[in-house]
Parts: sequence; C-alpha cells; structure tokens
Amino acid sequence: MATAQDFVAQVNKVDGVAGCLLIKTDGVLLGQTLEDPEVYSTLMQIAGGQANDIKTRIGFSYCRYLSFSRVNSRHFYVFPIDNYLLGIVQRTDCYVPDMLEAVYRLIGRVSTTRSDVGELN
Repeated sequence: MATAQDFVAQVNKVDGVAGCLLIKTDGVLLGQTLEDPEVYSTLMQIAGGQANDIKTRIGFSYCRYLSFSRVNSRHFYVFPIDNYLLGIVQRTDCYVPDMLEAVYRLIGRVSTTRSDVGELN
C-alpha cells in the first residue's frame, strides 16, 4: 500500500501542479511539496468544513473540489478525499481540465467515495 508521501509525490508529478499537500480533516499534515503548508492547511480545514456543511444542508452526496482564484493565476484547489483533504497549487501555464482529470484518476485509486461522477467544469 502506498504511503501518504508517495501519493503526494504522484500528485506533484501531474502536469500543471506547482505543489500540493495532504492533510487529515483535523489538520494533521501527512505530506507536502509546498513551502508554508500551515497557511494552506488552515484554509483547507475551513473550506473542507464549509463544503461538508453545504453538502449536508442542501443534500449533495459529495464535493469534487473547491477552487480559490488568485490574481497571479496560481489557483488553489481543495479536494475532499474521505477523511483527508488534498490541496493543489496550479501552475500558471497549465490546461486545467487535463490537470483536474489526472488528479481525479489518482484520487480514484485511493478513495472509497465516488470521484468519477459528473462532468469537468
């Protein structure tokens, strides 16, 4: 079985990913390739909790990802994966649909929830 650091290393190799980190939903850092993971993990915990609340209140069964836009186009994505959160910083020169599809494939290998439902938007 792959370790969390192995998973992070695989995600970091995806074309379009500038860096990533994996945390438990309680904020424990499991692996990262980014500087200042504390800043990102705090955002991820808040975003993950809010996404879970929205899903519960509205009746959605899952959330594929949350996206935070940045002026410098190095957008930040948060992917809920069971009891974990994956955060990714996008490279400015990437084609986002291809990057997201590659990340979904990796998540699908480790997740017990459905990550392959719905369209890429």
